[in-house]
Amino acid sequence: MAYDPLAGCRVLGFDLETTGLQSRTHRIIQFALVGSDEDGNAIRFESLVNPQRTIPSDSTRVHGITDDDVKDADTFQTFIDDLDALMEGAVIVGHNVKVFDWPFIGDEYLRSGRELPTPKAIVDTLQVARKLKVPRPHTLGALCHRFGIDLVNAHDAGADAAASLLLLWKLMEFDPAPFKRPLEDIQVWLSTTAGNNDELGPGYDDLEPFDADGKVRVGPDGLLIVFGKHRGRTLQEVIDMDPGYLDWMLSPNGPFDEVIRSKLRDRLSN
Repeated sequence: MAYDPLAGCRVLGFDLETTGLQSRTHRIIQFALVGSDEDGNAIRFESLVNPQRTIPSDSTRVHGITDDDVKDADTFQTFIDDLDALMEGAVIVGHNVKVFDWPFIGDEYLRSGRELPTPKAIVDTLQVARKLKVPRPHTLGALCHRFGIDLVNAHDAGADAAASLLLLWKLMEFDPAPFKRPLEDIQVWLSTTAGNNDELGPGYDDLEPFDADGKVRVGPDGLLIVFGKHRGRTLQEVIDMDPGYLDWMLSPNGPFDEVIRSKLRDRLSN
């Protein structure tokens, strides 16, 4: 591209692996920041993290990290100063980073009594792919395959962070026009959903949240799922299409605490 909105920035692919999906109750077990500094020098900072709790078997099946792998690792607090130095003023790039990874970091900082660093920008490649109307599916693995990125060892934080960064460059090459403007304007473009037909959908934030995190919203046609692979579908559609996903939502390893699970069961029984 003739104009590169990331020129002169510290740009870091970012990814986490965790004990589960809910940032308030689960913990980080691996992080990775992969990219380059303002002068183009390579940066790679990654580590396993001791979550000080057991890792559920369902989570281990996804990322392969076991309790034995992290038992001798440092806790998250050990890494905060280094994370601050890298993320402050950087462009953070990740896949579903705004919905998943950044809330996890925020809650870990809150537990540590520390203020989050302020990146120059957070660029979510899932959001970019949807904005550019890249054909589905939009998982990191599927998009890497579409754009010829060799994603080896998926669900390893370092591999996924590097792949997310490469994916952003491929997406910028795929449709350069939206990126021929300052980074601040790109952030506005990505955050604007009204009037689009992309999968993020307009107006989710205007719907009443069913749970504290707003993962489920009260829509005109019933409860609406606004996270994960069934984002934008009603609860009834999920029941009809993927009952196993509903079973996971209602299990202790799912994204909700027992209070919300009970409320969901009550709604399903009515």
